[in-house]
Amino acid sequence: MHCKKTAWETAIKQLEESAAIAGLSHEILELLKKPQRIYTVHFPVRMDDGTTKIFTGFRVHHCHALGPIRGGTRFHPDNTLEDIKALALWMTIKNSLNGIPAGGGKGGVVCDPATMSRFELERVCRAYIRAISPLIGTWKDFPGADIGTNEQTMSWMLDEWEQIHEMTHDPAAISGKALVLGGSEGRPSATGLGVMFAVRETCKYLGLQMKGLRVAIQGFGKVGSWAARLLYDEGVIIVALSDVYGGILNPEGLSPYEVLKFVEETGSVVGYPKSESITNEELLCLDCNVVIPAAVQSVITEENAPNIKTRIIVEAANGPITPEGEQILLSKGTFIVPDILANGGGTTIAHLERVQGLCDHYWTEEEVRKQYNIIFTQVYNQVYHVAKERNISMRMAAWVKALKRLESAIKARGWV
Repeated sequence: MHCKKTAWETAIKQLEESAAIAGLSHEILELLKKPQRIYTVHFPVRMDDGTTKIFTGFRVHHCHALGPIRGGTRFHPDNTLEDIKALALWMTIKNSLNGIPAGGGKGGVVCDPATMSRFELERVCRAYIRAISPLIGTWKDFPGADIGTNEQTMSWMLDEWEQIHEMTHDPAAISGKALVLGGSEGRPSATGLGVMFAVRETCKYLGLQMKGLRVAIQGFGKVGSWAARLLYDEGVIIVALSDVYGGILNPEGLSPYEVLKFVEETGSVVGYPKSESITNEELLCLDCNVVIPAAVQSVITEENAPNIKTRIIVEAANGPITPEGEQILLSKGTFIVPDILANGGGTTIAHLERVQGLCDHYWTEEEVRKQYNIIFTQVYNQVYHVAKERNISMRMAAWVKALKRLESAIKARGWV
């Protein structure tokens, strides 16, 4: 039995491999292998029953060579510093790849929002912002939403930030907040939209039709549910969906809209009447056109990669394929759209939200989607052509493109 790689080990291996292809100097590689700032905080929160609980939180700044830090805020009971470090590194690469003038960061609290009341969750959000306030700010670090956080939690965080600094209006300080507080149209669907664009562009290059494409999606949360709906609207057949409790399969196709209603009533996709039950592991190994891992990292490894049958994998989650698993898939001819390309919608539209906040001028959802469509299509095309020209994987092509931009910024600053 092989030990499961940590997300940080996976991220470092990807960095080292791509740095060698990109011809990065030893000094730049060593700089990027270490986060510039790691902030661990412990803070008290009064619970509804009158007891005080001590929570642990993190905020990691990986590299700010390209500009202020951007990155989400993850509330999850299994949060570890190793995971947050990896996610921050991936954010640096993701922002660089997409041409965003920002560095990469990530944060989070070790907690389970599902077990807390609304008032407890609000107190945790406000206490967390107070604890990390020395690190964040409009021109320093622009925290956004991630797993376990949403527009309400980010709105509480923005309000706390504004109160701390005695500001009545600072919409460019926190992203993912409610529209009425300066959030952006299109933000909830952002990452799922990028996944849909990734499938669309891949079909163009591989000569496939989107309509009738058979797709399985592991993870029916914020990203997976939006990806499912947007793909379904394009005529894709969603054959399987899953969540942490298990999966559902219908070879004739599932309506993600109907499944979403079922989830809202029951709390899970499991038991959806127009389906048969499958495991998350079985979903990944289905014989279909596209598999989209949209849950957590390291779900495809050297152990199950030989059983993967799909032609295309689009990484909606961060780091769902280990390096060893990827080598097996590539040897079989599997086409992989890497996470830093496929799931960049969240950070790209967070960037557009920040631009709107700084100007205090807001766009329609159609305008936001149009902007992102232009950015995504251009980046995908560049990555695809780098992969073909250099005979490397899409992941390595994306990393090489991102690293070369980072290298230019680091050298321009005189860091090396």
